[in-house]
Amino acid sequence: MFRRTKIFPGFTLVEMLVVMAVIGILAVLLFPALACSKEKARQAACRSNLRELGLAFQLYHADFDEQFPGPGSAYEYGPQPEDWIWWQYGRGVAKSAIGKYVGSFNPAVFTCPADGRGRALQAQEYLPEEPYRYSYALTSYDLTNGANPGMATIITADRQYYPFKVRAIRNPAIKMMLVEEDDQTIDDPRWVPVGRGANLVSARHRGNGDVTFGDGHVEAVTPRFGTNLVNSHPTY
Repeated sequence: MFRRTKIFPGFTLVEMLVVMAVIGILAVLLFPALACSKEKARQAACRSNLRELGLAFQLYHADFDEQFPGPGSAYEYGPQPEDWIWWQYGRGVAKSAIGKYVGSFNPAVFTCPADGRGRALQAQEYLPEEPYRYSYALTSYDLTNGANPGMATIITADRQYYPFKVRAIRNPAIKMMLVEEDDQTIDDPRWVPVGRGANLVSARHRGNGDVTFGDGHVEAVTPRFGTNLVNSHPTY
């Protein structure tokens, strides 16, 4: 005796097209949420980097009588052994002034995960123009009548020394110390928000850039926030 096999009908072409359309619509709806989630993860990692660097600065200050390291200037003053970050090609970044104060040192701490420019440059060998390959810069104003407004300690090419100490900062909770700098202005690890070609805060995190303030806390600010000297000049 033969058993009758039950036959289930398959998908029709129309049904298959409907399913594919639904999947496409879901993908379109989910993509912005996934992209937003990915960006939030990158910004969280960026803030973590800046918190760790802020702590490294505090440890450095404790060992050097509250004094800041050098700014790492590309043109005016550097390079110097006291630079907070050793960034020129051939200088080991691990030997930076604050390198030994970063726990379980990893060069990635100097780069925002969303900084495509920096990561692309790090993948290349020597470049004649010696571009800055990282994301963050230390607030540093030029000498004024022989005085250093801060925040970095200035050391000139002939080794004249102009220290700047933490105690000289007014309202450190509102003064930007380490800045995630804009791709179009970053050329070294020194952030100078005044003068010709003033440096800007990045807007890569949904219009904001991350900043470590003088008291060590980290928050996102707009580029416009960085143009107000009250937020960056240590002695204002």
